[in-house]
Amino acid sequence: MATKTAYHFVHGGKTRFQTLPNCRPVQIWMLATHGTRCPSIQEIDKIVSLTELKEQILQNHEERKEGHMCNRDLDNLRRWRPDEYLFRTTEAHNSMTSFMEGLFGSTTAVLPEESSLNDTFLTAYKTCGVWKNEENEGSFENMERSRFDAGPEFQNLLRNVSRRIGFLYNISADRIDAMYDACRYQKAWSVTELSPWCAVFSKEELRILEYREDLDYYYKAGYGRDINTRLGCPLLHDMMRHFWNVARDEMSGEPAGIFYFSDIISLQNLLTTMGINEDQTRLTAYNYKEMARRQWRTSIISSFAANLIAVFYKCHDVKDRNKVIFYLGEKPIRYDGCQVGLCDWELLKSKFGEVASNCKLDICWKTNAATFSFPNSIAILLVCFIVLVRLGYQQL
Repeated sequence: MATKTAYHFVHGGKTRFQTLPNCRPVQIWMLATHGTRCPSIQEIDKIVSLTELKEQILQNHEERKEGHMCNRDLDNLRRWRPDEYLFRTTEAHNSMTSFMEGLFGSTTAVLPEESSLNDTFLTAYKTCGVWKNEENEGSFENMERSRFDAGPEFQNLLRNVSRRIGFLYNISADRIDAMYDACRYQKAWSVTELSPWCAVFSKEELRILEYREDLDYYYKAGYGRDINTRLGCPLLHDMMRHFWNVARDEMSGEPAGIFYFSDIISLQNLLTTMGINEDQTRLTAYNYKEMARRQWRTSIISSFAANLIAVFYKCHDVKDRNKVIFYLGEKPIRYDGCQVGLCDWELLKSKFGEVASNCKLDICWKTNAATFSFPNSIAILLVCFIVLVRLGYQQL
């Protein structure tokens, strides 16, 4: 279900947070995204419009005898109403207060810090001019998405879903998106129930739609663009700054836990900066089958309530008593050089120290000189040409 996957399906379960012998946890650092939320205004409009499509599907099966949905799925579709999509809401702030209540039994046990509108820390990408410009002007994800939509996987999906619900022509991609959103929002809200809109897709078609969204975020916030490797730096710097203090036993003013709540783009930026879930091969519109076992899967790394957790331990180890484990969705991250996810602090300092110490986002406001060199050269040549023409004319 890509970025709208319920956390229930992807978290670490009973195996999470194993007790480490001869080690004690000293500090926890976490970045989490909002929990299950309501659709956007645009998504709500599209989902509500499915009421008309629902009637057409039922008519296709009952009157025209077209379509291949089973009776149980048709009965489920017949009972579907879009009303519930209008009244559910939750944002990162609501997720934070719910988290506090679960942890401390009260939403007022700790006074949270308020973030500014132009927050260059939790949402660095929102204030990054280069990131926004690349998004708006011929963005990579839009190009790859368009290519994938024109490719055989998505075109076959359009045809097969259209015939399955009783149409002799292909329905639009917007209709597919609306049904997919209705499917996954309802599944996220009611994990034990089958949404009638999920029933219109096969398992393989759901995997195709997941890859389609993975492509979007791979270029929007992940390894597809170099700028994304920079935007997670402020959060990485904050984590390392706290851990440096703990490693030096400078615990004065250091909290036992640091918890941040933001959105999936900020989380993906941080994962990209840290090299987590990076594939050796780039995701493109043309390698869907080859990337079946890809690491960049938004269902896993960016579900509702997705989170990255780092736990700093003090251990009885003569080589390095300071150790860290990273968890993604409460599952240990297997970093190269670490033992089953347990990393020596010295290794992490060498891996992230230089990056975290040089968090300069001035690239966000730098204009590439090459962008203007060609037009400027033309302008200079034109001026020179005009001057030469005038001189030649005067000599005549």
